[in-house]
Amino acid sequence: MTKRNIFAADGELKICTISEEDRTNYVELHRQLNGETSLYLNPISKDMMWEQTLNNADSIFSLFTVNGDYCGSIELQHSDSRTPEIGIDLVEDKRNKGIAPKAVRLFARSVYAIRKVDYFLIRISSNNLHSQHVFEKMGAIKIGEEETAFSKFVEIFKGTAGKEELDLEKFRDLFEESSDEVVYCYRLDLNTFL
Repeated sequence: MTKRNIFAADGELKICTISEEDRTNYVELHRQLNGETSLYLNPISKDMMWEQTLNNADSIFSLFTVNGDYCGSIELQHSDSRTPEIGIDLVEDKRNKGIAPKAVRLFARSVYAIRKVDYFLIRISSNNLHSQHVFEKMGAIKIGEEETAFSKFVEIFKGTAGKEELDLEKFRDLFEESSDEVVYCYRLDLNTFL
């Protein structure tokens, strides 16, 4: 692995600030997550999407094994909040190997060392049973539910569309959500990672 700006490391993992040399891996990660429709693959938006990612390098990190194998990305959203949100995505061949909980704990400890937080927020789709299991096993506590991105879109669109009757369900595929999906909110307390 080339010299990188390491944010956190232990004997197994390295979490590094995302950099230009991560582009191929990051794009492949998003292809695995979103299919060929990923905006990172679209000829019109791919450079803009990558530039936006690099502009958020203080909140998006690349995750590697100590041997330099790319595992995925980990993000800190709402970093100024006392309850910032952690999100993690792993490439297919690194899933189900215990990497996610180790990476989240390492990342949370490192963020907490820089600035104090009350707890970390984790949002998980109600359809993502595996992630729910992983975070519950880590000690995360479910604290509520939120609408999905599609539900929020419908609410906003109906408010601006007037009285026109449109079949908004046809837009659901753009959000890759099912009609019964919600977002579960979890609280990851300090005692789960300190």
